[in-house]
Amino acid sequence: MADGEHNPAILIPYPGAGEDPAEQDIFVYLRPESNGVLVESTLLRVVKRSEKYKKQIFLVYLANLPGEFIMRNRITENHYPLKLKFAARGRRLFTPAMKEAFSRKFRTGFEEAKILGAFEALDVLGMNPEELFSVWATDHDFMAINDQTIKKIHGHYVVNCDIPQLVSLRYAGKNIAVMIFRTSLSCREFAEIVRMMEKALLDAGILLPDRPASRIFHYSRGPFEQVLDGQGYLYTREADRVPPEQLPFPRFLASRGVEFSVVEGILQHPLIRYSGEGGLIREESIYSHTRGASYAEAWEKLRDIRSQVILCWGKEDQEALDRFAQREFRETV
Repeated sequence: MADGEHNPAILIPYPGAGEDPAEQDIFVYLRPESNGVLVESTLLRVVKRSEKYKKQIFLVYLANLPGEFIMRNRITENHYPLKLKFAARGRRLFTPAMKEAFSRKFRTGFEEAKILGAFEALDVLGMNPEELFSVWATDHDFMAINDQTIKKIHGHYVVNCDIPQLVSLRYAGKNIAVMIFRTSLSCREFAEIVRMMEKALLDAGILLPDRPASRIFHYSRGPFEQVLDGQGYLYTREADRVPPEQLPFPRFLASRGVEFSVVEGILQHPLIRYSGEGGLIREESIYSHTRGASYAEAWEKLRDIRSQVILCWGKEDQEALDRFAQREFRETV
Protein backbone atom coordinates (compact mmCIF):
# COMPACT_ATOMS: atom_id res chain seq x y z
CA MET A 1 0.00 0.00 0.00
CA ALA A 2 1.22 3.50 -0.83
CA ASP A 3 0.63 6.39 1.50
CA GLY A 4 0.68 10.16 1.41
CA GLU A 5 -1.06 12.67 -0.79
CA HIS A 6 0.26 11.22 -4.04
CA ASN A 7 -2.02 8.17 -4.16
CA PRO A 8 -4.27 7.39 -7.14
CA ALA A 9 -7.62 9.18 -7.11
CA ILE A 10 -10.13 6.41 -7.77
CA LEU A 11 -13.29 8.13 -8.98
CA ILE A 12 -15.05 4.90 -10.03
CA PRO A 13 -13.63 1.79 -8.30
CA TYR A 14 -13.27 -1.41 -10.31
CA PRO A 15 -16.16 -3.78 -9.48
CA GLY A 16 -14.38 -6.97 -10.55
CA ALA A 17 -15.01 -8.97 -13.71
CA GLY A 18 -18.61 -9.29 -14.86
CA GLU A 19 -20.60 -12.51 -14.87
CA ASP A 20 -21.11 -12.52 -18.64
CA PRO A 21 -18.20 -14.45 -20.23
CA ALA A 22 -18.76 -12.53 -23.47
CA GLU A 23 -17.82 -9.22 -21.84
CA GLN A 24 -14.36 -7.69 -22.10
CA ASP A 25 -12.80 -4.98 -19.95
CA ILE A 26 -10.86 -2.64 -22.25
CA PHE A 27 -8.47 -0.09 -20.79
CA VAL A 28 -8.19 3.41 -22.18
CA TYR A 29 -5.54 5.64 -20.64
CA LEU A 30 -4.48 9.12 -21.57
CA ARG A 31 -0.87 9.89 -22.40
CA PRO A 32 0.88 12.15 -19.87
CA GLU A 33 1.38 14.90 -22.45
CA SER A 34 -2.33 15.18 -23.24
CA ASN A 35 -4.82 17.62 -21.70
CA GLY A 36 -6.34 15.02 -19.38
CA VAL A 37 -9.66 16.63 -18.41
CA LEU A 38 -10.50 17.85 -21.90
CA VAL A 39 -9.53 14.57 -23.61
CA GLU A 40 -11.34 12.49 -21.00
CA SER A 41 -14.59 14.42 -21.40
CA THR A 42 -14.32 14.26 -25.20
CA LEU A 43 -13.87 10.48 -25.23
CA LEU A 44 -16.70 9.86 -22.77
CA ARG A 45 -19.00 12.13 -24.76
CA VAL A 46 -18.46 10.01 -27.88
CA VAL A 47 -19.76 6.92 -26.06
CA LYS A 48 -22.70 8.71 -24.41
CA ARG A 49 -23.90 10.27 -27.67
CA SER A 50 -23.63 7.13 -29.78
CA GLU A 51 -27.05 5.53 -30.27
CA LYS A 52 -25.29 2.46 -31.62
CA TYR A 53 -22.86 1.91 -28.76
CA LYS A 54 -24.05 3.68 -25.60
CA LYS A 55 -26.00 0.61 -24.45
CA GLN A 56 -23.10 -1.73 -25.18
CA ILE A 57 -20.19 0.12 -23.56
CA PHE A 58 -20.11 0.93 -19.84
CA LEU A 59 -17.52 2.86 -17.82
CA VAL A 60 -16.58 0.62 -14.85
CA TYR A 61 -13.32 2.22 -13.67
CA LEU A 62 -12.03 5.78 -13.64
CA ALA A 63 -8.82 6.83 -11.93
CA ASN A 64 -6.12 9.46 -11.97
CA LEU A 65 -2.59 8.25 -11.23
CA PRO A 66 -0.30 11.05 -10.01
CA GLY A 67 3.12 11.35 -11.58
CA GLU A 68 4.88 10.90 -8.23
CA PHE A 69 3.01 7.62 -7.70
CA ILE A 70 3.94 6.45 -11.22
CA MET A 71 7.58 7.29 -10.58
CA ARG A 72 7.72 5.71 -7.12
CA ASN A 73 6.20 2.45 -8.34
CA ARG A 74 8.24 2.36 -11.58
CA ILE A 75 5.04 1.86 -13.56
CA THR A 76 6.52 3.08 -16.86
CA GLU A 77 9.52 0.74 -16.65
CA ASN A 78 7.36 -2.23 -15.68
CA HIS A 79 4.87 -1.51 -18.45
CA TYR A 80 7.39 -1.29 -21.30
CA PRO A 81 10.15 -3.77 -20.35
CA LEU A 82 10.77 -5.10 -23.86
CA LYS A 83 10.75 -1.67 -25.49
CA LEU A 84 13.12 -0.40 -22.79
CA LYS A 85 15.53 -3.26 -23.47
CA PHE A 86 15.61 -2.51 -27.19
CA ALA A 87 15.92 1.26 -26.54
CA ALA A 88 18.93 0.55 -24.33
CA ARG A 89 20.67 -2.15 -26.37
CA GLY A 90 19.58 -1.49 -29.95
CA ARG A 91 21.02 -3.87 -32.51
CA ARG A 92 22.42 -6.28 -29.90
CA LEU A 93 18.94 -7.63 -29.15
CA PHE A 94 17.84 -8.28 -32.73
CA THR A 95 16.92 -11.90 -33.30
CA PRO A 96 17.87 -13.63 -36.59
CA ALA A 97 14.32 -13.16 -37.84
CA MET A 98 14.44 -9.44 -37.01
CA LYS A 99 17.79 -9.01 -38.75
CA GLU A 100 16.44 -10.63 -41.90
CA ALA A 101 13.28 -8.51 -41.86
CA PHE A 102 15.35 -5.33 -41.28
CA SER A 103 17.59 -6.03 -44.28
CA ARG A 104 14.61 -6.83 -46.45
CA LYS A 105 12.75 -3.65 -45.47
CA PHE A 106 15.61 -1.16 -45.72
CA ARG A 107 17.55 -2.95 -48.49
CA THR A 108 20.81 -2.81 -46.57
CA GLY A 109 22.98 -5.31 -44.76
CA PHE A 110 22.24 -5.54 -41.05
CA GLU A 111 25.88 -5.59 -39.98
CA GLU A 112 26.73 -2.48 -42.04
CA ALA A 113 23.71 -0.45 -40.93
CA LYS A 114 24.11 2.26 -38.26
CA ILE A 115 21.54 0.99 -35.76
CA LEU A 116 21.13 2.84 -32.45
CA GLY A 117 19.01 2.30 -29.39
CA ALA A 118 17.01 5.43 -28.62
CA PHE A 119 19.02 6.37 -25.51
CA GLU A 120 22.30 6.29 -27.45
CA ALA A 121 20.68 8.15 -30.35
CA LEU A 122 20.01 11.18 -28.14
CA ASP A 123 23.74 11.83 -27.85
CA VAL A 124 24.74 10.72 -31.34
CA LEU A 125 22.07 12.83 -33.05
CA GLY A 126 22.18 15.71 -30.54
CA MET A 127 18.45 15.61 -29.84
CA ASN A 128 16.33 15.80 -26.72
CA PRO A 129 13.60 13.18 -26.07
CA GLU A 130 10.77 15.29 -27.50
CA GLU A 131 12.73 16.07 -30.68
CA LEU A 132 13.59 12.41 -31.20
CA PHE A 133 10.00 11.33 -30.58
CA SER A 134 8.62 13.96 -32.96
CA VAL A 135 10.75 13.07 -35.98
CA TRP A 136 8.37 12.24 -38.82
CA ALA A 137 9.31 9.22 -40.90
CA THR A 138 7.70 8.12 -44.15
CA ASP A 139 6.68 4.51 -44.64
CA HIS A 140 9.89 4.08 -46.60
CA ASP A 141 11.96 5.06 -43.53
CA PHE A 142 9.85 3.36 -40.85
CA MET A 143 9.47 -0.21 -39.68
CA ALA A 144 7.53 -1.94 -36.90
CA ILE A 145 8.54 -5.47 -35.91
CA ASN A 146 7.82 -7.49 -32.77
CA ASP A 147 6.21 -4.35 -31.30
CA GLN A 148 9.48 -2.42 -31.68
CA THR A 149 9.73 0.58 -34.01
CA ILE A 150 12.65 1.64 -36.18
CA LYS A 151 13.01 5.08 -37.77
CA LYS A 152 15.70 6.09 -40.22
CA ILE A 153 16.99 9.48 -39.04
CA HIS A 154 19.99 11.21 -40.67
CA GLY A 155 21.37 7.91 -41.93
CA HIS A 156 20.91 6.11 -38.60
CA TYR A 157 18.26 3.53 -37.75
CA VAL A 158 16.87 4.38 -34.31
CA VAL A 159 15.02 1.77 -32.24
CA ASN A 160 12.02 2.90 -30.14
CA CYS A 161 12.24 6.69 -30.45
CA ASP A 162 9.26 7.07 -28.10
CA ILE A 163 10.83 5.49 -25.02
CA PRO A 164 13.09 8.38 -23.85
CA GLN A 165 10.10 10.71 -24.09
CA LEU A 166 7.90 8.36 -22.03
CA VAL A 167 10.59 8.01 -19.37
CA SER A 168 11.26 11.75 -19.29
CA LEU A 169 7.56 12.48 -18.75
CA ARG A 170 7.68 10.13 -15.80
CA TYR A 171 10.37 12.30 -14.23
CA ALA A 172 8.38 15.42 -15.05
CA GLY A 173 5.66 14.15 -12.70
CA LYS A 174 2.90 13.98 -15.32
CA ASN A 175 -0.39 12.37 -14.29
CA ILE A 176 -2.22 9.62 -16.19
CA ALA A 177 -6.01 9.26 -16.38
CA VAL A 178 -7.21 5.66 -16.73
CA MET A 179 -10.61 4.28 -17.74
CA ILE A 180 -12.01 0.77 -18.21
CA PHE A 181 -14.89 0.23 -20.59
CA ARG A 182 -16.86 -3.00 -20.16
CA THR A 183 -18.40 -4.23 -23.37
CA SER A 184 -19.73 -7.30 -25.14
CA LEU A 185 -18.26 -5.88 -28.35
CA SER A 186 -15.23 -7.64 -29.77
CA CYS A 187 -11.87 -5.88 -29.88
CA ARG A 188 -12.38 -5.36 -33.60
CA GLU A 189 -15.80 -3.81 -33.03
CA PHE A 190 -14.44 -1.61 -30.24
CA ALA A 191 -11.90 -0.29 -32.71
CA GLU A 192 -14.82 1.42 -34.49
CA ILE A 193 -15.65 3.50 -31.41
CA VAL A 194 -11.94 4.33 -31.13
CA ARG A 195 -12.03 5.74 -34.67
CA MET A 196 -15.01 7.87 -33.61
CA MET A 197 -12.99 9.09 -30.62
CA GLU A 198 -10.09 10.01 -32.89
CA LYS A 199 -12.43 12.03 -35.13
CA ALA A 200 -13.87 13.83 -32.11
CA LEU A 201 -10.38 14.79 -30.95
CA LEU A 202 -9.56 16.07 -34.45
CA ASP A 203 -12.80 18.07 -34.64
CA ALA A 204 -12.08 19.61 -31.23
CA GLY A 205 -8.57 20.62 -32.30
CA ILE A 206 -7.02 18.45 -29.57
CA LEU A 207 -5.40 16.06 -32.03
CA LEU A 208 -3.40 17.62 -34.84
CA PRO A 209 -3.96 16.13 -38.31
CA ASP A 210 -0.29 15.11 -38.65
CA ARG A 211 -0.17 13.36 -35.26
CA PRO A 212 -1.37 9.82 -34.53
CA ALA A 213 -4.06 9.39 -31.88
CA SER A 214 -1.61 7.23 -29.92
CA ARG A 215 0.07 10.52 -28.91
CA ILE A 216 -3.11 11.30 -26.97
CA PHE A 217 -4.47 8.00 -25.67
CA HIS A 218 -3.87 4.26 -25.60
CA TYR A 219 -6.41 1.46 -25.57
CA SER A 220 -6.10 -2.29 -25.05
CA ARG A 221 -6.13 -3.81 -28.52
CA GLY A 222 -6.19 -7.43 -27.43
CA PRO A 223 -6.68 -9.75 -24.44
CA PHE A 224 -3.04 -9.88 -23.35
CA GLU A 225 -2.79 -6.08 -23.55
CA GLN A 226 -5.77 -5.91 -21.19
CA VAL A 227 -3.83 -7.92 -18.61
CA LEU A 228 -0.67 -5.84 -19.12
CA ASP A 229 -2.66 -2.63 -18.67
CA GLY A 230 -4.28 -4.10 -15.57
CA GLN A 231 -0.88 -4.84 -14.04
CA GLY A 232 0.14 -1.21 -14.42
CA TYR A 233 -2.94 0.91 -13.95
CA LEU A 234 -5.62 -0.88 -11.91
CA TYR A 235 -5.76 0.12 -8.21
CA THR A 236 -8.09 0.20 -5.26
CA ARG A 237 -8.94 3.35 -3.29
CA GLU A 238 -6.28 2.23 -0.78
CA ALA A 239 -3.67 2.39 -3.59
CA ASP A 240 -3.29 -1.40 -3.67
CA ARG A 241 -3.00 -3.16 -7.00
CA VAL A 242 -6.08 -5.06 -8.07
CA PRO A 243 -4.78 -8.59 -8.78
CA PRO A 244 -4.79 -8.87 -12.59
CA GLU A 245 -6.01 -12.46 -12.36
CA GLN A 246 -9.37 -10.93 -11.45
CA LEU A 247 -9.69 -9.49 -14.97
CA PRO A 248 -12.01 -11.26 -17.42
CA PHE A 249 -9.34 -12.79 -19.70
CA PRO A 250 -7.35 -14.54 -16.93
CA ARG A 251 -10.65 -15.80 -15.50
CA PHE A 252 -11.58 -17.12 -18.95
CA LEU A 253 -8.22 -18.91 -19.22
CA ALA A 254 -8.56 -20.29 -15.69
CA SER A 255 -11.89 -21.85 -16.70
CA ARG A 256 -9.92 -23.65 -19.46
CA GLY A 257 -7.29 -24.89 -17.02
CA VAL A 258 -4.63 -22.24 -17.72
CA GLU A 259 -3.03 -20.97 -14.50
CA PHE A 260 -2.24 -17.29 -14.15
CA SER A 261 1.45 -18.11 -13.75
CA VAL A 262 1.43 -19.05 -17.46
CA VAL A 263 0.04 -15.62 -18.35
CA GLU A 264 2.63 -13.91 -16.13
CA GLY A 265 5.42 -15.83 -17.86
CA ILE A 266 4.17 -14.75 -21.29
CA LEU A 267 3.94 -11.09 -20.21
CA GLN A 268 7.44 -11.21 -18.74
CA HIS A 269 8.88 -12.49 -22.03
CA PRO A 270 6.31 -11.47 -24.68
CA LEU A 271 8.40 -12.33 -27.75
CA ILE A 272 7.14 -15.74 -28.83
CA ARG A 273 7.59 -18.33 -31.56
CA TYR A 274 4.56 -20.25 -32.75
CA SER A 275 3.39 -22.63 -35.46
CA GLY A 276 2.15 -20.67 -38.45
CA GLU A 277 0.71 -21.70 -41.80
CA GLY A 278 2.15 -24.92 -43.13
CA GLY A 279 3.77 -25.65 -39.77
CA LEU A 280 6.38 -22.91 -40.22
CA ILE A 281 7.71 -21.42 -36.99
CA ARG A 282 7.10 -17.68 -36.86
CA GLU A 283 8.22 -15.01 -34.41
CA GLU A 284 6.08 -12.21 -33.04
CA SER A 285 5.13 -10.32 -29.89
CA ILE A 286 2.21 -11.91 -28.03
CA TYR A 287 0.47 -8.52 -28.15
CA SER A 288 0.54 -8.15 -31.93
CA HIS A 289 -0.13 -11.89 -32.35
CA THR A 290 -3.40 -11.63 -30.40
CA ARG A 291 -4.36 -8.07 -31.40
CA GLY A 292 -8.08 -7.90 -32.12
CA ALA A 293 -8.62 -11.49 -31.00
CA SER A 294 -11.52 -12.74 -28.91
CA TYR A 295 -10.75 -14.57 -25.68
CA ALA A 296 -11.33 -17.91 -27.38
CA GLU A 297 -9.08 -16.95 -30.30
CA ALA A 298 -6.34 -15.75 -27.96
CA TRP A 299 -6.56 -19.02 -26.03
CA GLU A 300 -6.07 -20.98 -29.26
CA LYS A 301 -3.08 -18.82 -30.18
CA LEU A 302 -1.63 -19.40 -26.71
CA ARG A 303 -1.80 -23.14 -27.29
CA ASP A 304 0.16 -22.75 -30.55
CA ILE A 305 3.20 -21.19 -28.83
CA ARG A 306 6.28 -23.36 -29.21
CA SER A 307 8.88 -21.23 -27.40
CA GLN A 308 9.69 -17.78 -26.01
CA VAL A 309 12.64 -15.51 -26.73
CA ILE A 310 14.29 -14.64 -23.41
CA LEU A 311 15.88 -11.18 -23.46
CA CYS A 312 17.44 -10.32 -20.12
CA TRP A 313 17.98 -6.85 -18.64
CA GLY A 314 21.71 -6.52 -17.96
CA LYS A 315 23.83 -4.24 -15.84
CA GLU A 316 24.84 -2.04 -18.77
CA ASP A 317 21.18 -1.63 -19.75
CA GLN A 318 20.26 -0.42 -16.26
CA GLU A 319 23.28 1.90 -16.28
CA ALA A 320 22.11 3.43 -19.58
CA LEU A 321 18.64 4.01 -18.15
CA ASP A 322 20.05 5.38 -14.87
CA ARG A 323 22.30 7.88 -16.71
CA PHE A 324 19.34 9.12 -18.72
CA ALA A 325 17.11 9.23 -15.63
CA GLN A 326 19.65 11.24 -13.63
CA ARG A 327 19.91 13.78 -16.43
CA GLU A 328 16.11 14.08 -16.74
CA PHE A 329 15.72 14.39 -12.98
CA ARG A 330 18.26 17.23 -12.82
CA GLU A 331 16.39 19.07 -15.57
CA THR A 332 13.01 18.83 -13.83
CA VAL A 333 13.99 19.89 -10.29
